[in-house]
Amino acid sequence: MKAPSRPPPEDKLKGLLMNIDLLLGQLGVRLDDIRGNDFHARSPIDGLPIAGLRADTAGDVARKIAAAHAAFLAWRRVPAPRRGELARVYAEVLRENKDQLGRLVSIETGKILQ
Repeated sequence: MKAPSRPPPEDKLKGLLMNIDLLLGQLGVRLDDIRGNDFHARSPIDGLPIAGLRADTAGDVARKIAAAHAAFLAWRRVPAPRRGELARVYAEVLRENKDQLGRLVSIETGKILQ
């Protein structure tokens, strides 16, 4: 009897990363802000590329710091119960995706899932 075929590791990685992209989008991360070809992250397990990242210019960093500060000023005006509810929803999304996130951390760190 022939063993069932398994997808190559590259296909599994691509599928996982596509799911992570969807999760990041749900959490409000703009992928265009982080994707690029300036730096390449590789898996310590097999050396396969995990992601291409872009380097920020000094202007990018200044804009991001200004945006973070503006977000902080707006966030602190949100009543504590509402902030707690938003944090709960955020945690719920993370829990719903914990298996995928665990696999991603395993790939990034070179640790084998048990």
